Amino acid sequence: MLNQAVTISIRALGGLLLILLAALTSCGGGSGGPNQPVAVPPSGGGGTVEPPPKGLLVALESPDEFKQKIAAGFNTASPERAAALGDGTGSSDGLDGGSDGGSGDDTGGGGDTGGETDGGDFGGDGVPMGDASGGTETVAFTTTYTLETNVDEYDVVKYNGSQLFIAPSRGMDCCVMFEDEVAFDGLDDGGSDDGGSDDGGAEGATTDSTDVAGDVQEMPVRGIRVLTTDAVNGLAQETHRIPLAEDQSVEGLYLVDRNLIALTSTAWWGRHGDQFGRPEGWLNQSVGLESFDLDEDFSARHSIRVEGALVNSRRTEAGIFLVTRHTPAIDGLIYYPASQEEVDQNQNLLEALEPEDFLPVIERDGEVVTPVTYDQCYAINPEDDAAPEARGNPILTLVLQIDPDSAEVIDAMCLLESIEGVYLTTTSLYFTSGLYEIGEAETLIHQFQLEDGLPYAGSTRLLGGLFLGGNRDYRLNENGRTLRTVLTRWTNDVDDRIDHTLYVLEPASDKPALSIVGQLPNDQRPDELGKPNEDLYGVRFMGDRGYLVTFERTDPLYVIDLTDASDPKVAGTLEIPGFSNFLHPVSESVLMGIGQIDSLAKIEFFNVADLTAPLSLGAMALDNTMDYSYSPAEWNRKSFTYWRRAEDQHRMAIPVEGYLKDSWQWVSRLYLFEINNPADPAALTLTTPGYLSVTEQDGLSLWGEQRSILHEDAVFWVIGQEVITSLWGNPRQAVRAE
Repeated sequence: MLNQAVTISIRALGGLLLILLAALTSCGGGSGGPNQPVAVPPSGGGGTVEPPPKGLLVALESPDEFKQKIAAGFNTASPERAAALGDGTGSSDGLDGGSDGGSGDDTGGGGDTGGETDGGDFGGDGVPMGDASGGTETVAFTTTYTLETNVDEYDVVKYNGSQLFIAPSRGMDCCVMFEDEVAFDGLDDGGSDDGGSDDGGAEGATTDSTDVAGDVQEMPVRGIRVLTTDAVNGLAQETHRIPLAEDQSVEGLYLVDRNLIALTSTAWWGRHGDQFGRPEGWLNQSVGLESFDLDEDFSARHSIRVEGALVNSRRTEAGIFLVTRHTPAIDGLIYYPASQEEVDQNQNLLEALEPEDFLPVIERDGEVVTPVTYDQCYAINPEDDAAPEARGNPILTLVLQIDPDSAEVIDAMCLLESIEGVYLTTTSLYFTSGLYEIGEAETLIHQFQLEDGLPYAGSTRLLGGLFLGGNRDYRLNENGRTLRTVLTRWTNDVDDRIDHTLYVLEPASDKPALSIVGQLPNDQRPDELGKPNEDLYGVRFMGDRGYLVTFERTDPLYVIDLTDASDPKVAGTLEIPGFSNFLHPVSESVLMGIGQIDSLAKIEFFNVADLTAPLSLGAMALDNTMDYSYSPAEWNRKSFTYWRRAEDQHRMAIPVEGYLKDSWQWVSRLYLFEINNPADPAALTLTTPGYLSVTEQDGLSLWGEQRSILHEDAVFWVIGQEVITSLWGNPRQAVRAE
């Protein structure tokens, strides 16, 4: 029997551990971009025009210079150089090893603006501080939780309000086949308040859902699953499968108008291998965009293939931006010469090649296109004070701006330097790259404008490491002409091994560069961000505020006042048990964190109406019937679903995994919550209809990417290739989609 939704209050409900929760019920992207300096003719009659000042990057002037730079990169490649650039472990590449289990992807954006219907508004959970409502009250369903408002991210799951699209897993390690529809009758609705049972009820399917054919049957067509949804009844059924080539992995999908676009790759490891900084790791790969017509039975429309491996991709109203890395495959080349004879052999081989031999092959609908010219390629300017000692790279980083409807290349540029991280806003493209030349980590940041020609805007070299990827992407944020970032240094001081620095950057007035206009700590404000040995966890910038969470034994939440870019300051702090890996803005006055407490996944709400006095509104462990639980949303924002359903009511879905204490059986759950009065910390309450739950005994693989879609009162939960559905008010009646 379904119990009613329960308002969470001070008393513990079932197995939910409530901490300080009484407060929940009783207590009170900017626009524009920097312009590259323009040389001004001297006044008076005559004289010569001074050339424009140069920055850390300069455009190449000829095909011969392009060839020389690439050849020099091959000649300087070495194991030591590869180690200096990073071998892939913890590199700041905005990559996370899975089918974009995240990335590139959050900031003043984030993820609930549902409704990519007909390619309409996309973007994530908005919440720009000038519009705390997010403008999503009339949207009936959720879409991908994104890093930046109005910058879409490819993902393994996409939804348009009537069809659910799921990219195939790389291994395609299915297939335990089920009967048409399996009801997980053992699921409880989480509403029981008898104090004696787990509020989520029994885990997974039991005796009433045993119509499972355990035999391994014929493998289905390898392709993209298409399920038609019934939001009224909370059901979904597979109606099509779009076949894919056997050598193609799908990194993720875009939905644009009536086109489904698959971002494919031949690299089975996706965007990140264990030889990230090594040139040979990028040989003989290709990346593609394949578009399918939703109105013509998913027929193929256009394709574009690029020689190289995927770094990242984003989509704005200007098109799809595709960033790839390419190492020319040259027969006979010795990538790490060990003698002068081998160096000379390489040199002779490289000199015999033509400049075009180093460019990646790009094909649109099978025809070769040449969108990249040599003057659209950039390299390090050795005369710049910030130039690293190791310059030139045989790895060519390519950026293509592609029309999603026609697959035509709108614009292109390339960079002959190491690129690891990518951050895109509606006005700017940023690249990050790690250095290790002075005995500790440094970071290069390069900015390009999203205008015709993708012009270079400037660079900076900062002390500390910036390790993007997953929810660490929040450590870099653009706000108007200002760029904010948090970098980390590792020291030899045993009493304080970790230091964090907040940098505030703006375009320089005299050259293409990003200048530090403010930072913390500084001489006037010397207090460190974090106590000794505390690492950095959750970070979120929103408008003129920044939130940082550091942790070793307790969880200090730092609220940063960024109103004056030249004088950032810690406005307030709060110490609480546990820590938050992921921070989400509920409203201007309420912040939510997802993280850990006592080896259990937790959520916590903060009253941040007063910058100088942040308060905890309460924390909840999810739940104490598990051991070593966690939420994938802690490091992958796309696993988290948030819907601003109405001004006074938001909904969210949070996946949690762990071991059941009584059986050590692995269990996956999707917790459902309603946040009432989200703008008022004093009136905010939290209610739950319970959770969906499956275990290994249900015959499903629980190890795939997790996503969830909220559509009116329907819940669609994706685990790998599986889809489990229910109605919001009755999660115990979850069923597996056919």
